Amino acid sequence: MLKIPSMVALIIIAVTTLVAYKKRFGLTLALLVSNFSIFFVYTIYRSEMSFDLAFSPIYLYSYPEKLYTLATTMFLHADLSHILGNMITLFFLGIPFERRVGLKRFALIYFISGIGGTIIYSLVNPSPTFLIGASGAIFGILGAFAFAYPFEEVVMPLPFFFIAILTRVKVLHAAILFGLLELGFSLISYGYDNVAHVAHVGGLVTGILLSWIVLRERKVRIGIVEYRDLAEVTRDRELMDRIRGESIPEIRKEWLRELITKHRCPYCNGRLSYHDEGAYCRRCRTIFR
Repeated sequence: MLKIPSMVALIIIAVTTLVAYKKRFGLTLALLVSNFSIFFVYTIYRSEMSFDLAFSPIYLYSYPEKLYTLATTMFLHADLSHILGNMITLFFLGIPFERRVGLKRFALIYFISGIGGTIIYSLVNPSPTFLIGASGAIFGILGAFAFAYPFEEVVMPLPFFFIAILTRVKVLHAAILFGLLELGFSLISYGYDNVAHVAHVGGLVTGILLSWIVLRERKVRIGIVEYRDLAEVTRDRELMDRIRGESIPEIRKEWLRELITKHRCPYCNGRLSYHDEGAYCRRCRTIFR
């Protein structure tokens, strides 16, 4: 039977997720709240909660009744630097990605990537150690984001010697950088540190595959969408408002010409051209109106 601190952690996960779904304020924010809340409890009841909620690769082979920990282990973090690094990255990466794909798709990619990364690590290293943290899930979000919207820019903490610097970078470049770093660490530092680098790589790959499966239709067959999708990327809301509010066709057409000259499609980075109904992407055939 689960101990009281573990039950409290599960209640926190359930309540924050339910509120996010009902109130529609974002699963990313719910994950931030639940992770920090559970971290506070975990620092006090570490041993009890590790036994109940942390995942060990041996569970995959010998203890099927403990497989639920594949999900709960994502809410446990070893120390303050561990949770801060994960949550800062989740904040800057998760919010813009969730806005693009919606809560349900975001949740699917987040949790399956985390589980996938953990399983891949367990297949490579079936040891009795505990795997904790949301890194695999966050790497999955990074991989999915990079596959679906490779040229969108986000703020991310990038490593610089022994510190991390927040800087704006294209998602594709961040995915390549962190993917190569984690792949290198998984080969060089195997067995010499306490970081599950293989789980990070596994989460990244899982996220890319899920993006190809789940988001492919949204990316290619999105059809006709509103200008607000374009405004989120270009941040040129004044121009978008002028296009939407202009009643004179000739003037609206000139604002559209300025739009297609200055900006690209937020879904595939293709060039925009003028269309009778609005702006048109030549590559993915999306019409913005």
